[in-house]
Amino acid sequence: MKKYILIVFSCFIFGFICCYFMMNDKVSNSVLASEAIPRNNALTMMLETDVDSNEYEVAMSNEWPTERYIFNAEMSACERGGTLSWDSENNRVLMASGSADKCYVYFDRYTAVRITNVTASNITNSSITLTVEATAGENSIATYYFSSNDGVNYEESSSNTYTFSNLSTGTEYNFKVYAVDSNGVSSNIYTLSESTLSTVYLADYIKNTVYTGDGNNGLYYHDGLGSYTNAAQEAGDNSYRYAGANPNNYVCFGSDAATCPNDNLYRIIGVFGSQVKLIKNTSIGGYYWSGSISNRSNVWSNSTLNTGTLNGTYLNGLGTTWNEMIETTTWKVGGNMSSNIEEQTVKNTFINEIVSPAANTTYSAKIGLMYVSDYGYAASPANWTTNLESYNNSTNTSNNWLYLGAYEWTISRISNSTDMVFGVLYSGCTFGGNVTSGSSVRPSFYLKSNVGIISGDGSSTNPYRVALA
Repeated sequence: MKKYILIVFSCFIFGFICCYFMMNDKVSNSVLASEAIPRNNALTMMLETDVDSNEYEVAMSNEWPTERYIFNAEMSACERGGTLSWDSENNRVLMASGSADKCYVYFDRYTAVRITNVTASNITNSSITLTVEATAGENSIATYYFSSNDGVNYEESSSNTYTFSNLSTGTEYNFKVYAVDSNGVSSNIYTLSESTLSTVYLADYIKNTVYTGDGNNGLYYHDGLGSYTNAAQEAGDNSYRYAGANPNNYVCFGSDAATCPNDNLYRIIGVFGSQVKLIKNTSIGGYYWSGSISNRSNVWSNSTLNTGTLNGTYLNGLGTTWNEMIETTTWKVGGNMSSNIEEQTVKNTFINEIVSPAANTTYSAKIGLMYVSDYGYAASPANWTTNLESYNNSTNTSNNWLYLGAYEWTISRISNSTDMVFGVLYSGCTFGGNVTSGSSVRPSFYLKSNVGIISGDGSSTNPYRVALA
């Protein structure tokens, strides 16, 4: 049985082989472990005529064969006891002999694996995925080898795809890929260069890439200068807010899983300055705003939902990595009267809730809830001239991505009461609820300005992936 060792030929001239064996009548120290010995050499190269033909002919060309051949260690031999071996690292035949000798080097025809193409995809600022296209030879492909450092080290995989992670941002990498068949014979080495993305902050990406004009991709720039219908209702705070039925504003937060679990899906309310504001896509459950009958205060700093649930259990449950991405925020919690909030169009609600609340009361923490005006602006602009207490219509609920279809708390209190807070009814309109009532809770928070986008298109199936840059 033939013992196969891969030989990958370069276009060396045949005379180089002879020089290699005969130069200065000495055996090179790189060939022999023992001291070099003077000798006279002769070399004949024999090539198999066809795959498994077992018939050989003398190579008449003065160049290495251009088709695939492998060194036949079993048949290759020297007349006076010299030994021949294949140096796979340097792609050359080695000869060891104690005297002048005549040697015959046999090469067998062999159809090996052929790498035809390697493509790079899913390129982020820290990872690149390689996909190999290969044609099997006489034997099936057994293993693929991938290198990101120009062949210094290789990663082994049974799959034809491999993702290099933890790469440096904005850096070019020299990749090399080869495959080995079930007989242990290697393919050609395929080389390509590719660079990771430079750091792209999520806020900048939303403002500069996703936003291409008011209404495109469900995004509106609230600069007070819009020309679309009801643009006069913009907040005028230079925020970028998502509005409409179901924009692609999903973010996977709290999980690195290949497929983002539903519990880790969040949505982007908007971009405020250099910070992105998120809200959980689903409720974490029904909670009292203040926890019990004995604590009926609608002051946010007294709320057990705030201190115990959101900035306690929930925040701690995110883990250190994700916790560090959240900015400590000064929440506007002064509130206002019902006549100034839910009985107003969304622009007036925004002014009375955020710009000029009933009291200049703030609270600094990482986690909060959505504002009433957040909910109002999440509806399509066609609804912005409708008072929020009248948002309970099918036009609004079917065109408002923040609509949950359940009783849900906001962070704003009714200022002329001590135990009433604004919320959203299951029907879609705003309402005033007692702090001891149980309603759905969706945590909301602002990401730090240096949170970068890694990948994703913002859809629920391919949400944005984020990390601290």
